[in-house]
Amino acid sequence: MALPSLAGCGGEVTQNKPPETGGSETQTSGGNGGANFEAEIGALDQDKVNSTLERAQGKLSACFHDGVRRIPFMGGEIRFALRIAQGGTATVAYLKESTLGDRETESCMLGALRGATWPSPVGGKEGLAEGGFSFDPSADERPPVELEPDRLGKELPKAKQALATCRASQGAGALKATMYIDTDGKPLAVGVSSADPKGEAAATCVVDALRGMSFPSPGSYAGKVSLVAE
Repeated sequence: MALPSLAGCGGEVTQNKPPETGGSETQTSGGNGGANFEAEIGALDQDKVNSTLERAQGKLSACFHDGVRRIPFMGGEIRFALRIAQGGTATVAYLKESTLGDRETESCMLGALRGATWPSPVGGKEGLAEGGFSFDPSADERPPVELEPDRLGKELPKAKQALATCRASQGAGALKATMYIDTDGKPLAVGVSSADPKGEAAATCVVDALRGMSFPSPGSYAGKVSLVAE
């Protein structure tokens, strides 16, 4: 079987302060008794961020290929957000968007991004970076049937309530779950993305809740569906 291909999108640099952060400047004492101001959020070198993303593609692709061994028809896109500290360490990493549908693969990819060495922010304590990748399923595999949420029938309200409960338990923003449903109605895998970093803490709750449910059969082949809790 041919391994699926990895198509990378260039990383984007965000220099704006996120809404949940406090003031954008920190006052420190200057050597002459005056006050210096150091921004909380600094700039990241675009070219260096892109270079780091390119170097990370191998590990991201390996994560995907491992997932394909479990879910042969897996494919989709991820969009991640990172907070980079001085020294190039990613102190925060989460998926703002994902349609992969497999949390194990998503967690592997986040681990690869956290483990990368990023450029140090300039003019601030931390830098913000976003980027995305798309992962093409194997041409040798039939893609899953794309399902609308209402195909889940009477189980849809229960699934949405499960997402809402998990989201509320961590005080997270909007959560999105994407799952593959087998022909017997059992979820094969579940992936999670979130509007903010707190959603990462809710991901296991979401996966456990949805994997424990049964849904209407998608038919003679596996289906794929996404749900959102806001």
